[in-house]
Amino acid sequence: MQDQDFQIASLLLQDQQKLIAAGKVQRWDVVKWTTAFNLALAAASASIGKPGAGVIIFFFTVAVAVAGGYLVSHYNRRITGAREDAKKVTAYFREEGIDLSQIIPEDKARADRAPEWYDAEELSVFAYIIAFSILPALIASATPMVSHSLARTARPHSWCRAS
Repeated sequence: MQDQDFQIASLLLQDQQKLIAAGKVQRWDVVKWTTAFNLALAAASASIGKPGAGVIIFFFTVAVAVAGGYLVSHYNRRITGAREDAKKVTAYFREEGIDLSQIIPEDKARADRAPEWYDAEELSVFAYIIAFSILPALIASATPMVSHSLARTARPHSWCRAS
């Protein structure tokens, strides 16, 4: 391997590592913004207090969560593509006599997984966070209905009013 070939392959590997890191940041940003947006919608639902408005906002939070899940999946596909490209570069190094596994050990627990499930732990946590971000809107949409029905039943009858 010539010095220039080594430098080019090293730059390609660094580029793939940067793409993976950027993808992980983007996935986390999607989770943060989805959760923040759904919490804001839940707060708006609670402050409106009109029956029916909370249900519409709840379905909107479901749509936001689905969109967030899709974006996490999209960025995960991009990360998987970058990992596959990085494997090509490491295979090139191996063919040229440089064994990177001595420098960067392989994670045996993740080696048996399908490439798109390499970050299965992170992805499951992200899925739970996005799914649970819907709950405050659900609670807020149910609360006005409960308080509205309690307020109607707690009214004194007309014959009980003091004159």
